[in-house]
Amino acid sequence: MKKLKKYLSLILAGILVTGMLTACGKGETEVATAGGDTSGTAGTTDTKDTAATTDTTDGGVQELNLRASSFGNNYDVQDMGWRWMMAECYEGLLRDVGGPDGDKFELAGAESIDVSEDGLTYTFHLRQNAKWSDGKPVTANDYKYGWDRLIDPEKGYSYAAFIFNVVGAEEYYNGTGSLEDVAITAKDDYTFLVKLKVADPTFESKLVATPLYPTRKDIAEAAGDNWGKDWRLSVYNGPYVLSELVEDNKMTWTKNDYYWDAANVKLNKVNWFDVAEDATAATMFDNGQLDVIDGSGDYIKKYDEEAKAGKIQTLATQYPGTAVLSYEFKNGGKSGLMNNVNIRKAISYSINREEMVGAVYGRYSPAYGLISPAITFNGESYRSQAAEPISAEYKEYAGDKDKLQALFQKGLDEVGVKTPLKDVSIVLLTYGSSTQNQTEREYLKQSLEQNLGIKVELNTVGDSSLFTSERDAFNFDIMISAWYSDYNDPLDYLDIFRTGIYHSYGLYTNKDYDALLDSLTGLKDNAKRFEIYQKLENKLLVEDCGAAPLYYADKHYYIQNWVKDFHTSSFGASQEVYKTSISGK
Repeated sequence: MKKLKKYLSLILAGILVTGMLTACGKGETEVATAGGDTSGTAGTTDTKDTAATTDTTDGGVQELNLRASSFGNNYDVQDMGWRWMMAECYEGLLRDVGGPDGDKFELAGAESIDVSEDGLTYTFHLRQNAKWSDGKPVTANDYKYGWDRLIDPEKGYSYAAFIFNVVGAEEYYNGTGSLEDVAITAKDDYTFLVKLKVADPTFESKLVATPLYPTRKDIAEAAGDNWGKDWRLSVYNGPYVLSELVEDNKMTWTKNDYYWDAANVKLNKVNWFDVAEDATAATMFDNGQLDVIDGSGDYIKKYDEEAKAGKIQTLATQYPGTAVLSYEFKNGGKSGLMNNVNIRKAISYSINREEMVGAVYGRYSPAYGLISPAITFNGESYRSQAAEPISAEYKEYAGDKDKLQALFQKGLDEVGVKTPLKDVSIVLLTYGSSTQNQTEREYLKQSLEQNLGIKVELNTVGDSSLFTSERDAFNFDIMISAWYSDYNDPLDYLDIFRTGIYHSYGLYTNKDYDALLDSLTGLKDNAKRFEIYQKLENKLLVEDCGAAPLYYADKHYYIQNWVKDFHTSSFGASQEVYKTSISGK
């Protein structure tokens, strides 16, 4: 059965990433060195086995201890279900590595790439010294098999659409073409060819995504239905191999001696601990049992002070995610009012983003545009080149109740509603029971009621499945959604608002917006693409107020001083540790 979802998003209507930090500007990763060497590390969540190994010393075993939120149960790279592990134990044609100048793509499985003058044919020359963890070579046939699997109509992988621009791929997936007609070719063992239908400047940025990694046909087919489910059946072509897993407790990676760049992999072992509570993780970090912690809540101030004192390091990065307030466009919401642009704008401009990120989250950057500062275009942050669209208009109304209520009233007059403002009620759909979840919805309710003089009814459900049911039944006026980008280009944000794409954004539709998106197809001129991106973002956010941006995501880690050269990644492994080492522990 097909399960294609061209776009996947994380609904935030209450479930928010824990941790803290302000963005660094210009899409860069900023490392603050506090009395130690520059580095970083990552993780998220808690463990039952608190006896983390602490015997790593200079000249001895190089061992890193990290925290994870869960270990998952998906080892199939084409499914992209577990990217933070897959991008370290596996490897694709390119690797995404963060650093002081932001995320950069490095050649990985490919030693070089040739692109035809018309931008249609890509020739990947593979490393002839690349091997799987069982010692067998990584070949072009492994990439071909992986890509063929991705578009196999019987498997229905979610990210098949990533390569629908390959000649014959979409037709094969939809059952109107054959695999033999798909232009994915292993010319020889170390030459992999792909031909596109139209030139696509975003294509290379997708190559770091795990669904485009190679897969061994003999191993996958021998595993049958257990492929991707049993980690013991996997082979790896990345810096590490998964060597031990105790469910809900501990996972261990060990160095892959067959990795082509093994000489530069310093760590012999990476331990991941499943730690459920922030307090437990903080205690383990304080005791040196964890080498990295993702800051959250009251621990942020504590660790910021320790970093300033030189006791630990801090790593601050922007992350390609934006939270937005979405409106219900199908029916105009429960109130029937959400199809009016002035009502939508009044709601948006009633929210003080600066205050919200400080009072509710203690982190993030206020957003007045859709596209995150972490997204680059022509090698620089898109946001540093394109002004945030709603910023100017927002400032005209922010904090002015009279102007905000007049704007809302104008919308009521336009739709012929005679109800006084004090009797107007809209529904905010949320879920989550944490203190932060509750603070978030109460903040939004209070802001809208005080600034607009209306009533806000909370439709708060217990879990994500109930939330999805309420969302898909359109039992809301507004809700919080978020998009975490799959590839490094503004188009990945703009395309999710194409007509009919996804319920998470309230089914916004505009045929002129769709036509602008279509005009990008095959367009290689970056100056023209940049102009169209700006038009799209302005049409969506200013002309239509199709969504109200709230904040840009970030990452904020605290690192022991003995950890060296840890990197982050926005589109590969969130924690890039293959260059990391331990010194001075």
